[in-house]
Amino acid sequence: MQTSENIKQAFHSIRGNKLRSGLTLLGIVVGVFSIIGVMTALGALTNSIDQSLSQLGSTTFTLKKWPSMHMGGNDWMKYRRRKPILYEQIRTVRANTRLPETVSAENTYTPVIASFGSEKSDPSYSIIGSDESFAINHSFDIARGRMLNADDVQYGRDVAVLGQDIVSRIFTHNEEPIGQAIRLNNHEYTVIGVFEHKGGGMGQSQDGFALVPITNELRTFTVQDNTSLDILVRARNKQTFDETQDEVIGALRAARGVKPGVENDFEVENNDSLTTQFDSFSMYLKYAGFGISAIALLAASIGIMNIMLVSVTERTKEIGIRKAMGATKMDIAGQFVTEAIVLCEVGGVIGIAIGIGLGNIIAIFIHATVYVPMVWVGIGLAVCSLVGIVFGLYPAMKAANMHPIDALRFE
Repeated sequence: MQTSENIKQAFHSIRGNKLRSGLTLLGIVVGVFSIIGVMTALGALTNSIDQSLSQLGSTTFTLKKWPSMHMGGNDWMKYRRRKPILYEQIRTVRANTRLPETVSAENTYTPVIASFGSEKSDPSYSIIGSDESFAINHSFDIARGRMLNADDVQYGRDVAVLGQDIVSRIFTHNEEPIGQAIRLNNHEYTVIGVFEHKGGGMGQSQDGFALVPITNELRTFTVQDNTSLDILVRARNKQTFDETQDEVIGALRAARGVKPGVENDFEVENNDSLTTQFDSFSMYLKYAGFGISAIALLAASIGIMNIMLVSVTERTKEIGIRKAMGATKMDIAGQFVTEAIVLCEVGGVIGIAIGIGLGNIIAIFIHATVYVPMVWVGIGLAVCSLVGIVFGLYPAMKAANMHPIDALRFE
């Protein structure tokens, strides 16, 4: 029998036993869906993170108390015991280094309610305290007005540069934001600039914040001695990046009183280290996806073998007739193996469709880019075919080895 005929017969068998086939397919669907869904969501998030990291540039690195990603355990207590990075330490680093182009302090405060006139937002925004280098460090452009300047930072002025999300929310009647007095958590600020729309990144919107001078943010919103700041450093070029990083690390160790031979009591992160951290973090999710898939596929494989054995028994007379008419063992075995493969592939296609769909719904929800894991789609279909061959082979050989006379006599 031709392969096309075998495939038609397989679909006919599935339609003829809808409930039984559906229950068997369910395990395949769950197994494939779990791994494809995980890989789709992770792929979308990875692309978003890569895009955000690329905006920081290859000459930028960050020093902070806590790593951006960690899995808890014993390290959590180590991070917690670290002293906060204070603004005076950052000023000391800036004064005692010559290689960096910029040494900027940064701190994010949430939640923030923004209001203007009668318009008042939900507490869904944040305040970022930084300096005049924030825009170049993070690749933000000014749409209107101006950026913070050195005097704003030195005197801790009540001025703010707004992201587009805040502008859209509180300036609902097309008012010109520049020069307007707004309130951020009941503290009044004058709007001096508006950033260009940035979009999503790192799993969230990059436009839902107000930038204020770091000195103002520390005075107004934080307890300075208990607040650990981030230090964002930009090297002058790639050639001096490593040397710049070493100089800044040494200056911060000295400012914090870290003795020679003792490990750093702060994290140093750049594009490569953040990518490594995320890969390590995402590996746990991949393991979970593999585990669920393996269990579901094992259960489904047993179900495939069971349904094929039942199918062989039900079609014993058909097998006898085909053998009596000259069908070879290879023809009979090919028919039943093909049916097992088709059954697995149908479940695989459904699982892939659901996995890609749900994975991208999650990606859209966290403001990541839509992603289709083509490599894993191919792997999923290949695994389904392998399951069909391995677990359909025994029933197929049982059918192929039937004696035609015994098969014709079967009741």
